Amino acid sequence: MSCHFEEDLTAYVDGELPAARREQVASHLGGCTGCRATEALLRHTVARVAELPDFVPSVDTRRAVLAKLDALPMPWWERLRTLLRPAVLVPSAGLAVAVGLALVVVGPGPEAPEELEDPAVMELAANLELVEDYELLGLDSPEDLEVVASLHELEVAQ
Repeated sequence: MSCHFEEDLTAYVDGELPAARREQVASHLGGCTGCRATEALLRHTVARVAELPDFVPSVDTRRAVLAKLDALPMPWWERLRTLLRPAVLVPSAGLAVAVGLALVVVGPGPEAPEELEDPAVMELAANLELVEDYELLGLDSPEDLEVVASLHELEVAQ
């Protein structure tokens, strides 16, 4: 059976509980055999671990463990921390401020005049595009333009 005092038993054995909670756990141990057994097991385990000899790794073991640790991928929070260090953050902030100032000084750019929205102007622009295409093909005489303009009539006649 589980008891809500079991969560505090490790801290109780280690002497890490506040005085008020320590007294509550101590009084609870007098009446709960399950918690008393768990406390005895914890105290026995702590005593046995304290009897173990200290482990001192050899230089080769230490190097091998450190090499394996260096080979592990860096967690995302450490990568983020490297990006947020002043050596990276200050130049980035300076660049952002410079771009912002440039946008303020230069402004949003010229707006399109209202006459460009006129259908006649749009037709003229399309015709200019067509003339540029003709120039690209090397058609520069009016007769050549006439032939190209009447090509659709020649296709229908065939």
